[in-house]
Amino acid sequence: MSLKRRDFLFGSLQAAALLSPVFSLRRAEAQAAGAAPKRLFVWVNSAGYADERDFFTDGQGTSWEGEILRDCADLRQQMVIIDGVDIRDSGYNAAGANHARAPGKVVTAADVIDDGGEGLPGGISIDQFVAERLNLTSLEVNVTTDEGRSDESIRERPFATGPGAFKIAIKPPSVAFDRMFGGFVPPNQNDPARDALLKRLRARKSLLDGMTSDLQRLRRELSGMEQLKLDIHEDAIRTAELSVARDLGNVPATQALCTVPPRPTNDFEVKHRFDAHFRTMFATFACNRAQVGAMVWGGSGVGGRAWHYNWAGKNISDLHNDIHHGPPEARQTYTDCSRADWKELGNFVRLLKATPEGDGTLLDHTIVLGISHFSYHHDIRRLPVVLFGTQKGGLNSGRYLKLQNRIHNDKVLTSVARLMGVPNVNGFGNDQSCGPVPGL
Repeated sequence: MSLKRRDFLFGSLQAAALLSPVFSLRRAEAQAAGAAPKRLFVWVNSAGYADERDFFTDGQGTSWEGEILRDCADLRQQMVIIDGVDIRDSGYNAAGANHARAPGKVVTAADVIDDGGEGLPGGISIDQFVAERLNLTSLEVNVTTDEGRSDESIRERPFATGPGAFKIAIKPPSVAFDRMFGGFVPPNQNDPARDALLKRLRARKSLLDGMTSDLQRLRRELSGMEQLKLDIHEDAIRTAELSVARDLGNVPATQALCTVPPRPTNDFEVKHRFDAHFRTMFATFACNRAQVGAMVWGGSGVGGRAWHYNWAGKNISDLHNDIHHGPPEARQTYTDCSRADWKELGNFVRLLKATPEGDGTLLDHTIVLGISHFSYHHDIRRLPVVLFGTQKGGLNSGRYLKLQNRIHNDKVLTSVARLMGVPNVNGFGNDQSCGPVPGL
């Protein structure tokens, strides 16, 4: 009699349905521990600050007291504040005192192309660059408050796939959700067989325990070498089960590593919009539907381009016009509004940090770039720039990095590309040899 392992495991004992979860779980755990996908999230904000002292301090390391970032204080160990980053003041600038140049260059570091209007992107943005170079999927969303505009321009479109080519971010949360999860069935959810397997493994019971009589009968039919083969097969199964049990540790019986939120039903109210976009982005990362995310947060224009703050409890219909151009006594109101912006980004980072994945958390395998394209008023010097992440993602976090000499944002984008593992990146944007941020 010739006994093949495949015949024994999946034929003689008809155990395919029971045994395959053991090996698939083992593979999944190994992949999560050693090869969790790296992710990038780029958040482009427009508010800046009314006074640089509200964002930057004289701190160092984890010692900083900036008012705008106060709600991110519990994330000190997972962030790097970079003090001393400018956008290069060069190239075409449409009317509007940097309203077009700033968002057009903040994540491309490339001079805006003159099209006779607001301008076109001069190069690829860092999110699309990383996605293209590493063959990753991306999702871009927009939470600005203007609706149904037919004249959107570079002011609302910081992301680009190349010179003259916008990557338009999705405004309606339902559309973004459908793009990522339309027809998607999450793995390992509502799976009684999986839960039964985990319960059995925790009790240190083997799938073979219920097959004792079959094994004894089969063993009587074998002799010599074939019995030895059966013993080896049985031992291998029990060893694999013990290994899975050790790896799973104290994981709850039903832990949905990939949980899809409800489909958004309100595409317009601003707080609902950004809550829904953040939920979708988180689920997109957790389910590995996309590995690169980008978000346009707010607008710095007037009228239909205004960024309202009723969602933050402020009676501000137009931050830029009412406050940015307002008197000095409006400073505290402006700071409160900007603080509310960064608080929402902090909430997203906090969620990544709290979610287990492989040998750490989602944040351990993600780099988050938070950047504003304005600093004070219409200025593009000393931009608010924060990187979130951990040592496992390659970021030496827990620092307030005050640069000895001012740099341009191209160095920040170069550093992001390197942190993401893009090979052979020596520069970004107009200066392809600018190098990374010194000391980062």
